[in-house]
Amino acid sequence: MAKGRNAKKLVSAKDQSVDALFGTRSFILDYYQRDYVWEEPQVARLVSDLSRKFLDQWSEEHALRDVQSYDPYFLGPYIICTAEDKVALVDGQQRIITLLLLLIYLRRQAALMPKASNKAGQLSTLIMTEQFGRRVFRVDVEEYRRCFNALLNGDGFDVDEARPDVRRIWNAYQYIDVHFPAALRGDVLVLFIDWLLYRVSLVAMDAGDRDRAEEMFQSINDCGVRLSPMDHLKRFLLSDAGSDPRELEGTWTTMTSALEGVEHGAALAYLRTVFRARFPEVTQQSGPSLHDATHEWVRTHEGKLWPNRRNGDRARLLTGVLFPFHDFYARLLRARARMDPRLPAVRYNAFNGVVDQFDLTIAALRPGDEQTDKERKAGMVANFLDLFYVTQTLYDEPAEQKDIDDLVSKVLPAVRLTESPDELGRVLADHAADWPARLERIPELSYDTKRRFVHYILTRLTAWVEMGATNGEVDPTDRFLMRRSGDRDFEIEHLFTSTAAKYAHKVPDARYYKYLRNRIGALLLLDGRDNGSYGGALLEDKLTRYRKDTRLAGMLNPDFLKKGNVRLREFLRAERLLDLVTTYDPSTALEPFIEARGRFYYEIAKRIWSLSAFGVVMPAGVGSVTPGRRTHYGVTMKDLVRDGFLRAGDRLVGYRRDQAYFARICSNGNIETASGVATAPTKAMEYAVGAASNGWAFWQVERTRERLDAVRQRYLDSAGR
Repeated sequence: MAKGRNAKKLVSAKDQSVDALFGTRSFILDYYQRDYVWEEPQVARLVSDLSRKFLDQWSEEHALRDVQSYDPYFLGPYIICTAEDKVALVDGQQRIITLLLLLIYLRRQAALMPKASNKAGQLSTLIMTEQFGRRVFRVDVEEYRRCFNALLNGDGFDVDEARPDVRRIWNAYQYIDVHFPAALRGDVLVLFIDWLLYRVSLVAMDAGDRDRAEEMFQSINDCGVRLSPMDHLKRFLLSDAGSDPRELEGTWTTMTSALEGVEHGAALAYLRTVFRARFPEVTQQSGPSLHDATHEWVRTHEGKLWPNRRNGDRARLLTGVLFPFHDFYARLLRARARMDPRLPAVRYNAFNGVVDQFDLTIAALRPGDEQTDKERKAGMVANFLDLFYVTQTLYDEPAEQKDIDDLVSKVLPAVRLTESPDELGRVLADHAADWPARLERIPELSYDTKRRFVHYILTRLTAWVEMGATNGEVDPTDRFLMRRSGDRDFEIEHLFTSTAAKYAHKVPDARYYKYLRNRIGALLLLDGRDNGSYGGALLEDKLTRYRKDTRLAGMLNPDFLKKGNVRLREFLRAERLLDLVTTYDPSTALEPFIEARGRFYYEIAKRIWSLSAFGVVMPAGVGSVTPGRRTHYGVTMKDLVRDGFLRAGDRLVGYRRDQAYFARICSNGNIETASGVATAPTKAMEYAVGAASNGWAFWQVERTRERLDAVRQRYLDSAGR
């Protein structure tokens, strides 16, 4: 051994649960670490992977003690070192910061639930710790502290003035909120928190000192001698390329480079999409996971991918199946990130949290398709998924990624058999034939129960009117949905002020006034700067200023369509909407006005989300509901109250785990619970219990002891439906 030199310890490694990871000292970031760079796809994938792993094992009958036997989930390694008596993150920053944001999100959700208050306290100790008399976050970076504090406490934060990496951290939290499944809200949240803390693990690799850490960081991120899943898959597929594999290797490189140039990780995501689309039967069989071990999945199922395998089959998979569609997949990725006028619904689905939306499109494409045919097929599929999301959400039914996946698995076999866009359109239209009827719920939408969804609906309605008035010259949808750099969001504007006393002469009941002002018929979408300047002004005082906002806002003025706006007037007349335009003046009664405005929105929605608007062929008998394929009963609480099957004021009771929950039926068919007013039984159950399944089966009328689904069936039987 050289004189005066001590041998350094070997790099050590140990597994850690998430609880142990955040239960130690805080981490700092060293000078060579890159900024936080994760965007929505990476955050969404982490949330999706964790939630899927948990929900695949969870049952409503399970208690906390059952979670300890759930399968674990491995999040990979991270590297640390000791620098100036502090623990520095060398590699793994992206995952650990995102996990910290997830803990903050879970802590805020748990704090809203009395049954989860102890979990909120436990999470608080993992999110922050005390060092030398000051509270610090577990990732202790001065530039991130204000952002973390604002997220933890629900405070405001000036995102536009923040550094790009801080802005990405702020946005990552919002993406967690968007992609966090509804199925994990309510009582199940406590179980998920325990599973995350104790059954999700990482491996901590201790590099020792800073010099060794920097060396390891450079080796991992620059030299990269480890074979990735793509490397393994490439070697396997090119292994029977013949005597000269160079041409085939060039094909592989062209494909992967084009995809990675659009989005990091896109090449592997594309391969998985193709395998799911082309070999759905194989993906459902046991063995290695297509997502977690793609190359092992291909090797294991080779006999099913090529039942009578001949030399060259693996290479032909690359040249005949994978390569032909990669460029269009790259187009789809770009359309997901930025509005493509030929594929707008791809962007809509991304906004609504659909991470994986291209399986059906890839299943429908054929190598000989013209570009216009590819666009038509992709547009039909994207609109199909958008209509599913909208109509499911209107009826308080799940529309998470898992539900999208279930829908795709049902439709995919028929889609694979189609050749032309018209054939694809008939398959999709046949499956979705009854969905547009669900748009009847549009007038019942309320700001206080579905804010993000209401924002989306108002965006589509407002943009449709704008495009119609300009012959489609400009599509403002993306501007309405997404924040622009240095600007405020477009925001939901209440037509009527929150001060009920100002309209007491029209609606004396302050609670009912609050309910009315939150209905979608009393809402607009306006530029945030304008919206913020209106304050608590009366509607009659805002009408003149609305004229310079969107056309949907301007139409509230009685003279807006009489003086100018010729193209808008002609457009509305052509769409048979001109007579439905509702204007306002100081003498207008509020309730009829809001209801009429809601019906106007409904008529617009029918045109936006019609099957014919998607360019698909309407199947015979659309509008009739057959027992074998009915997707909903078409019966609302309002129908049952109106026709005397239920009474306004009737108390409802539901039992769950030996606890009784109560609600009351309003005169308009809504259901009032202790936590809010719902338009449907399932949503009322969610408000009352904190979780929801089938609200029609949950609630019964206390007076008659009859369940709501039985009342609904009596209504259907009486009408001969």
